[in-house]
Amino acid sequence: MDYISNNCKWIKHQLNGFCLTITLNRPDSRNAMNVEMAIEIYETFLNLAKSDGIDIVVIRAEGKHFCAGGDLKDMIDNIEQPVKGEEDQLYRVNRRFGDLLTIINECPKTVISVVHGAARGGGFGIACVSDVVIGTEDSSYAMPETGFGLPGAQIIPFVVKRLGSFQTRRLVTTGDVISGVEAHELGLINYLCKNIDEAIIKLNETLSQIKNRSPNGIRESKRLINEVNIKTASDLLDDGARTVAYMSRNSDGAEGLKAFFEKRKPSWSKREG
Repeated sequence: MDYISNNCKWIKHQLNGFCLTITLNRPDSRNAMNVEMAIEIYETFLNLAKSDGIDIVVIRAEGKHFCAGGDLKDMIDNIEQPVKGEEDQLYRVNRRFGDLLTIINECPKTVISVVHGAARGGGFGIACVSDVVIGTEDSSYAMPETGFGLPGAQIIPFVVKRLGSFQTRRLVTTGDVISGVEAHELGLINYLCKNIDEAIIKLNETLSQIKNRSPNGIRESKRLINEVNIKTASDLLDDGARTVAYMSRNSDGAEGLKAFFEKRKPSWSKREG
């Protein structure tokens, strides 16, 4: 794991076989995301491209809350008008969170978030770009930005994709806080658990399920999902057919089909973790 830094200040890494756990580690600030934390998470996902051995990324948090959103101190520290001819650092601070959510959203690995307590702003955004969300009943979700006179600019595209424009308009206009129960009903949370202990049990069950799925099959499925509404339906179906043809003769498809007819488990189910 030498390409994943162990010297991060605001997040912790734990590798267990094919699963990497990222733990947000600013509990005294309700894990509010400063620029340094955002960079550490971004670089972790960037470096994951160098690993064929890591197939799952779990995002968790220390303390009582998942993530209170962006750290407003970073905005205040850069509130002065930019020097003419130089990049606006306040623009850069805000845009960095969009870069972070984009790289998580486009990650070919399976991304699982385990959410407890408050998930606000960017924390809400992380839940929206995760493949699987395991949330506790005490978890809550909101877009507080309009209360500060600002739009939720960097998370809006991802909240709309997850919940639709109708629900997103309600959240930005009212500041409503979604409970864990409502988040489950809306489809933001896949698995609703009573508490964090139950959530960890569900996480381990989910990891066991994913272990039996092809990592390359997941990778290609996520790629096709991300291209819905980008490619025409015909082009996307052509792409899918070519991918199936290739993978049936090569890659995980060849192994999966062979294992099926030989009535055995495919090789990827023997991964450590």
